[in-house]
Amino acid sequence: MPENQKRHLGELPPKYNFVLNPYPDKRLSRCPYCERKTGQRKLPLLIHIDPLNLIALNYTCRYCHQCDLLMAHKSEIEHLLYGMFSEYDPSAIGNDYLIIGTVEKKAWRAGLKQPKDIKDIFPHSSDFKTVYSDLRLTQAGWYQADEEPLEKETPHSREWVKAGSGSGIRNEK
Repeated sequence: MPENQKRHLGELPPKYNFVLNPYPDKRLSRCPYCERKTGQRKLPLLIHIDPLNLIALNYTCRYCHQCDLLMAHKSEIEHLLYGMFSEYDPSAIGNDYLIIGTVEKKAWRAGLKQPKDIKDIFPHSSDFKTVYSDLRLTQAGWYQADEEPLEKETPHSREWVKAGSGSGIRNEK
C-alpha cells in the first residue's frame, strides 16, 4: 500500500464526515460547524459492539449538506441498541461500541431477509471520511473577557450500562 494512501474499512470509498452528539437534550437542527440548517438522512450505520457483534442499524441522522456531515444522537443509538440486545444478547449491553461507517441500503435490506456474514457485508460498506470527536458544549452564563467558558459535562448513558454496574439508570419495563 502506498505511503500516502489511507487504509479504510469496507470496499466502498469513504463517505460522509461523522460526529456523535452526547447531549440528549441538545438537538442538532443547525450544523455545529457551519451553523446552516440541517436536514435528515436515513441510512444503515455499521456498528461494532465488543467483543464480536457487528450490526447495521437503519437510523435517521441529521445531515449538513454543506459540510457533508452526518450527526447521530448517542442516547437514541443506545436506546435502539438496548432494545435489540436485550432480546438478542443481554451480555453485550454496556459494552464499548464504535460506529464505523455506513452500509448500502440494498445490502442492508438483503441482510434483513437473510443474515449476512461479516465478509459479505464489507464489500457493501464504507467508512467515514472524518470522524470528529464528540461535540462539546459550553455552559451558559456570563464570563469575564479573559475567562474561558466552562465545558458542559457530558451525561452518562441511561440505558447502555452493564447490569449491576450502578452507573446510569436502566429504563426497565
